[in-house]
Order: sequence, then C-alpha cells, then structure tokens
Amino acid sequence: MRDLIAFAIMTMVPIAPMGIYGIVAQLSHGHAPLAYAIGAVAMFFTAWTYGQFVWRYPEAGSAYAYVRETLGPHIGFIAGWTILLDYVLIPALVILVSALWLQELTGISMVIFAILFILFATVMNLLGVEMTARSSMALFIFETFVLVVFVAVSAYHVWVDPNLSFTLKPFYNPSDFSWSFIIAGTSVAVLSFLGFDIMTTLAEETIQARKVVSRAVILVIPTIALFFIAQTYLAAVVEPGYNFENPDVAFYYIAEKAGGKAVQMLCLLGTVLAWGVGDTLAAQAGIARILYSMGRQGHIPKVFAKVHPKYKTPYVSTIFVALITAPLIVLLSLKDLSSLVNFGALTTFLMMHIALIYRFVKIEKKHIYAVMPAIGFLVTGAVWYGLDILAKELGLAWIAVGILYLAYITRGFKVKTVLPV
Repeated sequence: MRDLIAFAIMTMVPIAPMGIYGIVAQLSHGHAPLAYAIGAVAMFFTAWTYGQFVWRYPEAGSAYAYVRETLGPHIGFIAGWTILLDYVLIPALVILVSALWLQELTGISMVIFAILFILFATVMNLLGVEMTARSSMALFIFETFVLVVFVAVSAYHVWVDPNLSFTLKPFYNPSDFSWSFIIAGTSVAVLSFLGFDIMTTLAEETIQARKVVSRAVILVIPTIALFFIAQTYLAAVVEPGYNFENPDVAFYYIAEKAGGKAVQMLCLLGTVLAWGVGDTLAAQAGIARILYSMGRQGHIPKVFAKVHPKYKTPYVSTIFVALITAPLIVLLSLKDLSSLVNFGALTTFLMMHIALIYRFVKIEKKHIYAVMPAIGFLVTGAVWYGLDILAKELGLAWIAVGILYLAYITRGFKVKTVLPV
C-alpha cells in the first residue's frame, strides 16, 4: 500500500501548488490554504467513490470505465469524451507554467521556451524515450527536497521577521472572506490533486487489489493535502498580500523573499523539471496514444493510427498533439487552462458520483451507502460551480460536440461504442 501511495504522490507532484499559487491566492482573496483544504475534502469523497468502484471493478481502472459499467456505454462515452478534454489541454498547461517561470528569470518571451519544450517532448516521444522508474523516482526525491527547503527557510523567515507571524488569516480573514471567493479559488486549486487516481490503473497488478487499492486511493488525499496546505500556508504568511502584479509567477518571488536567490532558483528548477519535463513527456505521450487508439478503432481518421516504421511510435498523433499545443499556449491564459482542465475532471467526477449513487440505490439496494457519494456530488458540485464562466461555456460546448459525435458514430445512439481512455 505504501508503494501505491508513493506512486500516486509522485504522479501528482508534491510542489504542484507552486505553479498556480498566485492564481489561487488571488481568486480566494488570500485564502489559498483554505481553498486547498476544501479541495482536499472534495477529492477525499471522490477518492472514496473511486475506492468503491475499485472494489467492484478492479480491472476497469478509470472513471470513464466505472461510469460505462454502471450507466451504460453511451453515458460512459460522454464521461470518456469529457476526460479527453483534460488529455488535450494538459500538455499546454504544464508547458505554460514552466515557460512563464523561465520568462520571468530571463526576460525571453515565454513563447520561445514553450516552443523548445514542445520540440523536446515531441522528439523524445517520437523516438520512444520515456521516463524510467528510476528517473521518475529521482525527480520525485528532488521535488520533495525542494519542498522541504522551502518549508524550512520560509518558516525561519517568518520566525525571525518581526513584521510577520504565524497567523490564521490564510484560513480565515474576516476583512477578505467570502465563500464565493473561496470556492473560486478551490475550483483552480483542485488542479494540484489530479492524478491521485493513477493507482486504480494498477489494480490488476496488485495483490489483493480490491482491499489495497481501495484503501490507498483514499489515504493518498490527506497525505498530499498536508504537503499542499503547508507550502501554501507558508507562502501566504511570507507574503500576506494577494494582489500580485503577475499571479502566474507569484510563488517565484515569494521563494526569493523567503530564502533569497538560491531558494528562488531551486523552486524554479523544481517547477521546470516537474512540469516542463516530466509532466510534459507523460502528457503528450498519453494523448498521442489515445488518438492512436481512436484512429485504430475508426473513431477518428485512420491516419492517426500510423506508426513510425523504425521507432514504432504513433508519429502522426504525436506531431498533431504538438501542433495543437502551441496555439493553446498562446490563446489561453494559465487561469483559463487550469479552469478548463478542472472542468473536465470535475464533470467526470460528478458523473462518477451519480453512477455510484445509482448503483447503491437501484442495483444493490443499499440506500444508506448512497450518502457518501451524495455528499461527494454536492461538494464537488460546489467546486464545479466556482469555475469561471469561460471554462463552463467552452467545457459544455465540448460535451455538446461529444454528444453530436456520439450520435453520428452510433447511428442515432443505436450502436454501442467505446472510447480508449
């Protein structure tokens, strides 16, 4: 179980809040730690729902599959189509975070760095180069080191600075508190928790999968939440304000204030390696393989299923992902991308809660057990409500396109179909 929890934490990135802290702090009016705490509650109930499905379908391994197994292939398709939005957007999101931080350091346009990251990931994925288990663990250890250093130096900085204090205002400041602000901040903060469900894909490879994975997926949330709340709380007391000149890189300057240039460079290196290298390689490869599978199954043009004769990689899909990532980085802000990714995830989580409620009430006749997913639906729904209007409009438009596409490929919903996500 410890290995599964460590694997999930490694996937989520312990220093993930550093990349979006300024946006969360600004939206929540200085209550970033509270936003992360509420996000953890929403994700805890979602993890509980995952655990229940792992117990029943240890071989399924994804929210999409759980919805499909319970509510049928057509609703399952929409769940898969919704989470597909995340796969499309995440490469642009993780690259943008790294490019913005490097722009702040060098003064060179983030577009240049974004292009370099895209080219690097594309070449690596075309050649079939992947992050090995050893390199992933090394990156995780370095990220943890960055976190420990920041926590130590920022705590010391607050301790010795007479103008600062370990106050509870980041959790509740009457002069700036509003639930609408908190929920808006939470709607972005939950981005850092995405990936906790990765262990469910390993259920078939785990001894006593039902017991071990269903427990581990729940325990990982409070564990990673401690990391997230600690770093955002210390950032909030080091820099009590939230009206940052550029919220996209706020943590970059907070790190400097806490520990000087050395800590600032350490946090930058950790963020760039975690988001720009590790996450970019995995995210681009993930969506390329999905497009490859969709092409092979005939859901999209078969050209996407073409494999490089030498490297045996889906080169058409990989290049296509690179081509759509570039304009997304230019057209959408970090806040927009974060909100859109969260729209895809939160909407899928809502569908999964509904599926579990349906299973408990209609199939298993265990009505009392439906309370937990019902609470999860309400909390997750509140966070979903906090998403900005643009994310909701674009996200719902994406779902509408998915419904039309489903109607087309199923000849008016008469044929069953499966998405490879």
